Amino acid sequence: MLSHLTGLVTVTLVCLGIIVGLGLTRDDRRQLQTSYAQLRNINLVAVDANKLSAQIAELFIAGDQDAEIREARDSLLSGLQRQRELIREEQILASEPDAPWGGLDRVAQMETKVRQIDAARLQIQAHLRSGQRAEALQVFNTEIYHQLGQVLLELVEEATIRERAEVAEALASSARLSERAVDLAIGLIAVVAVLGVANIVIMNRAILRPVSALYAGAEAVGRGDLTHVIDNSSSDELGNLSRRFNEMTDQIRLQRDSLLQAKSTLSQQVDERTRELRERSEALVASNDRLRSVDASRANFFADISHELRTPLTILRGQAEMATRAADADAGVMRHALGDIVRKADQMGRLIDDLLFLARSESGSIMVNRTRVVLQDIVGDVLLDGQNMAMRPGVRIRPSQPSEPVEVRGDPDRLRQAVLIALDNAIRLAPADTTVSLELAQSEGHAHIRVRDQGPGFTGDELGSAFTRFYSARPSRPRSGRGLGLGLSIAKWIVDQHDGAIRIDSAPGRGAVVEITMPLAQRAVA
Repeated sequence: MLSHLTGLVTVTLVCLGIIVGLGLTRDDRRQLQTSYAQLRNINLVAVDANKLSAQIAELFIAGDQDAEIREARDSLLSGLQRQRELIREEQILASEPDAPWGGLDRVAQMETKVRQIDAARLQIQAHLRSGQRAEALQVFNTEIYHQLGQVLLELVEEATIRERAEVAEALASSARLSERAVDLAIGLIAVVAVLGVANIVIMNRAILRPVSALYAGAEAVGRGDLTHVIDNSSSDELGNLSRRFNEMTDQIRLQRDSLLQAKSTLSQQVDERTRELRERSEALVASNDRLRSVDASRANFFADISHELRTPLTILRGQAEMATRAADADAGVMRHALGDIVRKADQMGRLIDDLLFLARSESGSIMVNRTRVVLQDIVGDVLLDGQNMAMRPGVRIRPSQPSEPVEVRGDPDRLRQAVLIALDNAIRLAPADTTVSLELAQSEGHAHIRVRDQGPGFTGDELGSAFTRFYSARPSRPRSGRGLGLGLSIAKWIVDQHDGAIRIDSAPGRGAVVEITMPLAQRAVA
């Protein structure tokens, strides 16, 4: 009877310890899950904030796109509302639903910042519609780029520190639970020992071995060895107690491993989100730099265009005034003046045609109609046009092409235009008494058109930006004398539409080779 009473008291105490331990661990796990959900949501808020900033930045490139901006803004506000709900849940778990929490203040500050950003976005759109790009950039840099990045990084850093502290607290709570379990086990052993002394005559050998095993298990748990197993297969009360003790240590071990795994996962998630945020911030900075570069290039380009148009207009006006003042001029003088006027008008026409082509290519209104084209025909037409181009004395055009037809699928007019651009550049810059080569070849399923000249070649800046629209070498940089840079950008657009590639091999003073490569047309099966 005494042994049964001892077993009943022992089992009751063990059950109470297990219930208390499981209850505390469950609360810690809920707290950890809530902290992880907050951290994951704040990283999503950071992503949405970067998306909103990127959408506003695209106003400078793509123009008004209110639908995408409103969608990004609403997604960001929804994320902040979700963050507020998670903080409320954490207050309830902490049994402090009415206590002031700093997280709610940060969410309110972020919502205020989002509304300020939206107001700044409206200012940017208003400036852009009125053509005030500099003012729009000023608003973007001060109201969106700097302030958003600073507030967002502070929010993420504060949330990360707070959530890591909560994880550490949960792990500490688990450690305290282990210590309580050890204390409980030691207390139970003491009770069993005291009761066993009173009942030693009856249950001497039957109690000492299980108690020793329980003591060894308690010491193992106290040392942190949660893998220790008490071997007791008896069906009496101490056997049941040993099995319950093993179950408790298993649960503590699993919960500890789960907390450690959650901590590791949380650290990885924080590192990954921080890296993504850093990459997006760097991408935003790069986009802003590209935007400034494009604006500067456009400004330089339009200045050059104004100069290029004003020069032939001045010559036209001078020739016309000279002809009108020379009342007794003979027919030869008049024809010479009219010839100069025609040449300058043709030069202006080609420049305007290039500008119109660029504008249409950007708007997507140029159609490329592909048919089977024999490139020998294209080369022949270009050679005929090249004979009429202005060139220095002694400049010769030397063609080279295979006898068998070289066929591609493409638009003959556009291909002729691309090859003529390369030939015109070479002829215009070729020194006197030199040769310009126009070569056609095929190899490995591709057609190759090469234009070689012995001119000044490309400088380093020109070679790196030869196909960039609106690029032209400024007086402060080395310049080979190659115009405004419109032609090669047009040629690249045409070649790209034909699934081809265009490249330049050149160095200053060693001439240049412009090579156009396109896939050959599939031969028809007989």
